[in-house]
Amino acid sequence: MIHDSKKRGLGQFFTTEKIWLKDNVKAFITSTGCTAAYDPFAGSGDLLNVAKELGFSELVGLDIDEDLGWKVNDSLFNIPQIKNAVIITNPPYLSNYSAKRRKILDKVEKYFAQTKYDDLYLLSLARMLQAQSFVVAIIPETFINSSFPKDRLFSINILEENPFTETETPVCVACFDGNSKSPYDVKIYKNGHFITTLGELDEKKLHPKYDLKLKFNSIDGKVGLRAVDTTDPNKRILFMKKEELDYDLKGIKHSSRIITVIEVNLDDKSIDKFISTCNRILEDYRKETHDILLSPFKGNMKNGVRRRRLDYEACRAIMEMAYKSSSSTGQASN
Repeated sequence: MIHDSKKRGLGQFFTTEKIWLKDNVKAFITSTGCTAAYDPFAGSGDLLNVAKELGFSELVGLDIDEDLGWKVNDSLFNIPQIKNAVIITNPPYLSNYSAKRRKILDKVEKYFAQTKYDDLYLLSLARMLQAQSFVVAIIPETFINSSFPKDRLFSINILEENPFTETETPVCVACFDGNSKSPYDVKIYKNGHFITTLGELDEKKLHPKYDLKLKFNSIDGKVGLRAVDTTDPNKRILFMKKEELDYDLKGIKHSSRIITVIEVNLDDKSIDKFISTCNRILEDYRKETHDILLSPFKGNMKNGVRRRRLDYEACRAIMEMAYKSSSSTGQASN
């Protein structure tokens, strides 16, 4: 049995359900033609047990934790190649920021010192793709919007149902092969259902022009923003008047990312129209992007849908669009 403190220090979270094994993921694993299932972060062995059920004749597990009974290997430094093997794994998740916040950076600093990536799961991916052609990894959903190279990515399957018992980290299943491909060939699924391609999704990303003066986290502003979905499906991300925030504005700091007040050059007559336009653009964006490009937030709403967070870059782009729309109809103050 591994103590929680040890698991958190190693970035270990073990899968307990086969929720991740959607039909398209199973089809990809079968299509590799591999005879060996390989987990360089084997943990409690759940994924290798699933691989055994899928008919793999050879199972190979490695782990840094000697208490788990696998051959000991620090796969964040090196992953040995295995002939005709597909990696099926749930690598460690731990960001540099989280390590600092938890005061455990000293335990993992040696890993971050050797990489440009700011999370151990990204370093893990790099190591795995160096070692094997085929990789199936349960990783944080934030991977979709990361800068990690996706040329070998075959598909992504977003899981709204949680396959873990120890964490609510939003995850997806990423499948990689040995072929370089266009983003338009990379299929994105949600809960096993195909929804779009990575290329089509990239086309819809919001990019601010920074042509509108905005100041975030300013209690002198007029526009309030609840930037995160609550667990109540009726209280999602929303622009509103500052007075409607139902929040003590003294709690807003320079680093606030959940609740904020924003300064924008608007007169009192145009504020309602501007806020309404911001919310319309936001809802259209969520629908057009299948709610994927907003950052995933821990846990789901009560209806089982993933909670999302609006980052300030996308927020800025939305407000620029709304301001331009208001200006064209004479609503904004110059």
